[in-house]
Amino acid sequence: MKQLIVFDFDWSFVDQDTDRWVFEVLSTELRRKLQERKSSQNTGIQCTPDVVDQTMYDLFKAGFTREDVSGALRILPFHPAMKRAVLSLKERSPETTFICLSNSNEIYIGTILAKHGLTDLFDVIITNPARWDDQHPDLIHVGRRLPASSPPHGCSVGCLANMCKGDELDAYLAAHGGRDSFKRIAYVGDGANDFCPLLRMRSGDVAYVRKGFELAEKIVHERTREDGKKAGLKVDVKFWEQAWEIDE
Repeated sequence: MKQLIVFDFDWSFVDQDTDRWVFEVLSTELRRKLQERKSSQNTGIQCTPDVVDQTMYDLFKAGFTREDVSGALRILPFHPAMKRAVLSLKERSPETTFICLSNSNEIYIGTILAKHGLTDLFDVIITNPARWDDQHPDLIHVGRRLPASSPPHGCSVGCLANMCKGDELDAYLAAHGGRDSFKRIAYVGDGANDFCPLLRMRSGDVAYVRKGFELAEKIVHERTREDGKKAGLKVDVKFWEQAWEIDE
């Protein structure tokens, strides 16, 4: 079966939020500052790249190095069952394509995948840009997938300003033969901004939704609205808690 597997990254592919994890490992003070900045800028449950970028500068000024950041990422929790799930599927189903659609950033995701020997897993990684500073090699810059100077994407169902995940999924499909070129699309996610791409999927496609997170709450709410109106969610939904269930 030619199928497409789409993974969100934080709390979906790995068992942590990459933006928060680096500061939790390296500096409690800056982890608190990240939280305060996120709250004051009304950015929602996930940290926007702007806030992460600001706090990364503070981390650099505090004397933390590139190796400190990379080391924190390399010890981020990643369940062996998730690794087994994707590698076994890739082996037995060569027609399966994996892509990553995440609000993390290129350096974080790339470092974690390299640590676990999964650099070649994803056909494409759609996320926020990041780079190490040319003059200050211990300073990381994190940008927006959709620059602040660009027209707003206009999504009203939970996407953050820097990325509309629904638009990104549509663009990928359009560039790879269209939606019907895949017999099935499966999406593994947990956040409110994962709801938008699910609305672009068909009956017979599958959403693997992690329990206890915003996406699960949003779907349950959508299904129980008193007025009976729905946003148009057609995809089949399966809930999961731990990576062994994804493997299963």
